[in-house]
Amino acid sequence: MDNTVQASDERKKVGMIVPPPVLLVCLVVVCAAAQSLWLGWAAFSPVRASVGAVLIAISVVLIASCGKLFRSAGTPVRPVSPTTAIVREGPYRFTRNPMYVGMAGILAGLALLAGSYLIAGALFTFLAVVHFGVVLPEEQYLEALHGRAYIEYKEQVRRWL
Repeated sequence: MDNTVQASDERKKVGMIVPPPVLLVCLVVVCAAAQSLWLGWAAFSPVRASVGAVLIAISVVLIASCGKLFRSAGTPVRPVSPTTAIVREGPYRFTRNPMYVGMAGILAGLALLAGSYLIAGALFTFLAVVHFGVVLPEEQYLEALHGRAYIEYKEQVRRWL
């Protein structure tokens, strides 16, 4: 079975609508195109751009550190791959979804950097789709897969921030 079919099957098993990285990229591309074609870009603001760039950098470091924790725990990083372990270290002590928080941070940073209300709106779209179409089904999947261990983790750590 090829990887595309396996990923699709696993996504269906979890109940995931769309992998969050794919959603993130699509939203950025669509919003940037719409901003360029119809609205134009906001005047450059060094302060806004600096805050946006810092937020993006922090978010990328957060996502990368989560990937490193997943690899060291021996569980796949790809959201459509079956999980083999519950990671509780690092940012996973504070939120059950730090990768998704990081992706939302990238959108927020891009919205600030570009001065784009469309990208800011995409942040809310991203959060809604990820919450209802990824996180909630993923939690049911992880509970079924890991049982009491995941239920205890859910009781100890917030879903978001």
